[in-house]
Amino acid sequence: MRYEQNFYNINYKITKSEKNKLKKTFIKINESIEKLNLPCLSIVKNNSYLKEMRDMTKKYGKFKNILICGTGGSSLGGKTLCELNKTKNLNKKIPNLYFIENVDPTPILNILNNIDLEKTATIVISKSGETIETLCQFFLIYNFYKKKRKSLKSKLLVITENKISTLKKIYEETNCDYLIHDNKIGGRFSVFSNVALLPALLSSVDIDGIIRGGKEVLEDFQNSKDLFSIKPILSAYYSFKLMRSKFKQFVLMPYSDALVNFSLWYRQLWGESIGKEGKGSTPINAIGTIDQHSQLQLYLDGPKDKFISIVGINRYCRSFSLKTNLSKQFVYSPLDKKSMESLFKAEQKATFDTIKKKKIPLRKIDVDFLDEISLGSLLMHFFLETIFTCYLLNINPFDQPAVEEGKILTKKYLKDE
Repeated sequence: MRYEQNFYNINYKITKSEKNKLKKTFIKINESIEKLNLPCLSIVKNNSYLKEMRDMTKKYGKFKNILICGTGGSSLGGKTLCELNKTKNLNKKIPNLYFIENVDPTPILNILNNIDLEKTATIVISKSGETIETLCQFFLIYNFYKKKRKSLKSKLLVITENKISTLKKIYEETNCDYLIHDNKIGGRFSVFSNVALLPALLSSVDIDGIIRGGKEVLEDFQNSKDLFSIKPILSAYYSFKLMRSKFKQFVLMPYSDALVNFSLWYRQLWGESIGKEGKGSTPINAIGTIDQHSQLQLYLDGPKDKFISIVGINRYCRSFSLKTNLSKQFVYSPLDKKSMESLFKAEQKATFDTIKKKKIPLRKIDVDFLDEISLGSLLMHFFLETIFTCYLLNINPFDQPAVEEGKILTKKYLKDE
């Protein structure tokens, strides 16, 4: 396996009824995978959709800039994969990717006013084809091009379901490029589909490694005979037990800048999947070492309602030893002849030890080296953990009924404006 997982300050004795429930849930998920009823998982065993995506990459990879319009899962998956570039020295000439996620016009217009429109392509992503924020992003870009007397022709790609929708009509009206968004894969579960893999390809990320990592974890889940040897099941069980007691805040704190968007991706996945019928827990994304200076005081000394997961990387990029003797009279001894990664590791260990000593429920996920395979493994782990936990709570992980009222009111207020 590409990662290790250990728990501390958590002691639950599994009952016979709980063991039966775990087994039934395991069988239910496994049968759904085999019957292809969970394509967000089984997609890693299918490469039939990759050729069309690679062909599209050849065309769009020639642009200097690419605007990617989408929100929520239509954006966070791609951003999570593309952020792997922070761990690499990229010498390849690749497009500048701009993820347009919000409907605040200021930053979008700032981008549009400072790029070469002739060398810029736009990708618009919405599963339903009716996401009003994404449609607004598109029309802002479309109108901007028009005002500048530029054309979007041959520079536009739409990814949406193959059904009647506003975005599908835009594709038909503009005769632009088109990729089908799998109608059985929701936005927050789309990281192994073209929604996220296409931006990753354009950003020179090895998507075969991403898929391989996900496949390894899925196959380990399916083939294991001992339920508690399966990492996503053990973490789902502990999450279920913690939520049934007083622990309602779940913190994910990776120690890697390349996992900032991963923590945001987790926040949406967990919050939108599990927060239903008065059940669930609030996901909190943090980043080490930054949030040691903003959130750690609360975690350590505030309400004892938090479960903290630290993600650590064993091998970071090696930097040089620091010389801190600015003069004969001045030497900063704590860092003298130490490297930056030494400080990073020391702070991670100190945070872990402090949380552990405070008897706070704690998980440590260790990744030997952050690459495409290990990231794909983590993504699949959290898919399985989330789905399994939802089933233990008897809730549907794939819908989000409570947000529909806000969507209806938004359109009403626009009409009344």
